[in-house]
Amino acid sequence: MNLTLINPPLAYSKSQVSAGVVPPLGVAYLAAVALRDGHKVQVIDTVGEAPDEIHDYRTGFEIRGLSFDKIANKIPKNTDLIGISNLFTFTYPVVFDMAKALKEKRDAPIVLGGAHPSATPVETLKSKDIDYVVISEGEQTLLDLLDVLDGKKKEKELDGFAWKEGKQIKVNPKTKFIQDLDSLPFPARHLLPMETYFEKKEAHGPTEERWTPLISSRGCPFECTFCTPMLWQRKWRFRSAKNVVDEIEGCINDFNIHDFYFDDENMTLEKKRVFQICDEIKRRKLDITWQTPNGIRASVTDRETLAKMKEAGCKHITVAPESGSDRVLNEIMKKHQTLDQVTNVVVAAHDLGIKTAAFLLIGLPGETEADIRKTIDYSDKLARLGLDEISYSIFIPLPGSELYDQLKKAGKLNDSFDDLSSTMVLSLSNFGVDSKRKLSWSDVSFEKLQQYRKKAYVRFHVLRAIYHPLSTLRSFTNILSGKQETKTERVVQTFLDRYIRGQG
Repeated sequence: MNLTLINPPLAYSKSQVSAGVVPPLGVAYLAAVALRDGHKVQVIDTVGEAPDEIHDYRTGFEIRGLSFDKIANKIPKNTDLIGISNLFTFTYPVVFDMAKALKEKRDAPIVLGGAHPSATPVETLKSKDIDYVVISEGEQTLLDLLDVLDGKKKEKELDGFAWKEGKQIKVNPKTKFIQDLDSLPFPARHLLPMETYFEKKEAHGPTEERWTPLISSRGCPFECTFCTPMLWQRKWRFRSAKNVVDEIEGCINDFNIHDFYFDDENMTLEKKRVFQICDEIKRRKLDITWQTPNGIRASVTDRETLAKMKEAGCKHITVAPESGSDRVLNEIMKKHQTLDQVTNVVVAAHDLGIKTAAFLLIGLPGETEADIRKTIDYSDKLARLGLDEISYSIFIPLPGSELYDQLKKAGKLNDSFDDLSSTMVLSLSNFGVDSKRKLSWSDVSFEKLQQYRKKAYVRFHVLRAIYHPLSTLRSFTNILSGKQETKTERVVQTFLDRYIRGQG
């Protein structure tokens, strides 16, 4: 069969400085298993192939990447299936409109995969231009779908799959997950525009090298109410240390990559495995750096683990305290992690010379202004203790999460996703959100949340400058010289580069 896989254009705003030109690993994994199964595969990374193309889109927003016409023209006429990755809800309108444009030029079925359609298969298939949805982990289901199109299987046999029968939408829930992740081929990076990623340096974290993300484990066993672990049934599975380091060594040999981003949700969940990976890196004498930009869980990470990671090349970690209020952590988020555990990781990482970032979240349903002030006080404490950077986000309900379901039952959300699909992207111009819809799902107004966020950023950086002046000075010199040691430095450099080139 002939398969075309597409990483869609990004919803974009002029002041966006979040990571944008990143290898789509999910697409690359699908391509790899399809190639191994004997299919012909083309990957179109619309952003990676045209990162400087910006197009007007809808009401004042823009999209970044290839235009819909260019995407359609790149799809071979003999394509049997078009697969589109849709990770985020705010990207869904772009994917929806792109699917319509592709249907007008190519007579091939379209299947969507990723977190958003996995959480909303019925709503997604209400579009006449979308034929199938692969739910959750997609490698085996994609192969099965190709067999359906080849007449070898029936739709009803597929696990984790949604389709149409006449006017009815049928859904088979996801029940089977790949247990032996070592059995998967490595992502088909050779089908991606790797040199563009190296050149643009818009990674998930700081980079100066030729870099790539990788995933050493899948899933999350925890139950944070703002996240979507139930899409993967809270199952955590992991690759062996040998398999992980084999991929690292392959990237060194094939692409001269020496900087790696572990995009796991729980890279440090099992201490023994972390030690095995670090020991294998050292045993092979691999000269690499690596980091954990998606975050590691402080409740399972200690100083000994961090020291081992540092010895094996780890240069940057991210922790996720999320809130400085014990009430919010326990009653609203169900985080099952204490602030003391986060504090201990920050202190240990600072002592070891590992750069550290922290994710914080405000504006949750049930959160009060007193809770938000506690969060700001906590980030102040981390600034004094040596935390290098923070990221404050305003809560957006994610389809598939417990809080989303609660808001939906309360009648505060509808099926259109309009309230969730604004361009909610990191923006330097207003310390965070660049959005046409300024909505709050808490009793605190969006405008007040923005004020708190700006206040938190200012206080953090002032305290960091007072208590750690050399680190602050180093950040300034890094920005001027093009060196990156923190995500913040990458963000500022991306912003300056874009505006110097006139994209702003």
